[in-house]
Amino acid sequence: MIIDIHCDLLSHASFSDQDPGVRCSPDQLLAGGVCSQVCAIFTKDYLSSPNLQKQNQLFFSLPEQDNRIKLISFDSKELCVEGFLSIIRSIENASGLGDNETSLSNIFQKLAFLLSQGPLAYISIVWNGRNRFGGGILDPYKLTTDGQHLLEVMNQLAIPVDLSHCCDRLAEDILDYTINKLPRMRVIASHSNFRQITHTPRNLLDVHAKEISSRGGIIGLNIVNYFVGNSLDNIKQHIAHAEKLGILDSLVLGTDFFYETSKDKFFEQCETAKDHPRIHKIIRDCLNPEHVEKILWKSAHTFLNKVVQEQKEKQENNVQII
Repeated sequence: MIIDIHCDLLSHASFSDQDPGVRCSPDQLLAGGVCSQVCAIFTKDYLSSPNLQKQNQLFFSLPEQDNRIKLISFDSKELCVEGFLSIIRSIENASGLGDNETSLSNIFQKLAFLLSQGPLAYISIVWNGRNRFGGGILDPYKLTTDGQHLLEVMNQLAIPVDLSHCCDRLAEDILDYTINKLPRMRVIASHSNFRQITHTPRNLLDVHAKEISSRGGIIGLNIVNYFVGNSLDNIKQHIAHAEKLGILDSLVLGTDFFYETSKDKFFEQCETAKDHPRIHKIIRDCLNPEHVEKILWKSAHTFLNKVVQEQKEKQENNVQII
């Protein structure tokens, strides 16, 4: 079984085999052996196209378009079924929920509605830029008061927070705020590698990676070349670094395949989700079978199962947003 906790399937312009920008269509994911996929609802900002609503509609329409696709629901008995692609949503950039003029109550109501439709794997409160909640890697800024309120609501709804696009200051603020105010909140990095190996602000500082792991979070190995290094084989160095830090059990797959027509962001031997087996081979070549199993599916399965069950309990208890 293979579980991948981050791709941008829902913001693809098409799923056509003839479109060179397609990197993670359902066909490609199934061909790559993926049985469970977290599909990000990605928006650069509130006015992005396709917007959050359209991507959410696409998500729920996919099983009607392809009977090999199953939606992970609060009642799903299995998160992974061989021969099928089970999918669950996440939100990449909370700006998709509303702009600076949108009231927080409206944003939180929209979030609660999305969750009432089915589970959410996690939320990244920023993308690369700055928004009302905090600063991304290209426009660093602290966790704002609105950001604190958003974290509080996410915690009430049992939605984990994703640090992958946070600037260092925001990541530090979120880690501090949650440990002090929201100690049960799950914190992850869905698609980030290690800055000590490949120096880019999108990769994690060791101190943040260790803190995520210590709280039971997961870290998704990203295969975009900017974050891996000179070759796809550099994944081995990131894995070795995780082992050195003592956080190997927290590693999962977060490949980050997204719609992209240019060829400069992905390695030639790993251009689409069809190439998943090449990633798996690299992992198998450097680890024992037990750790391979954890990275390829087991750790992600354990994490997602806990998230879905916690959110189900919140829905059954009709938790009111305060």
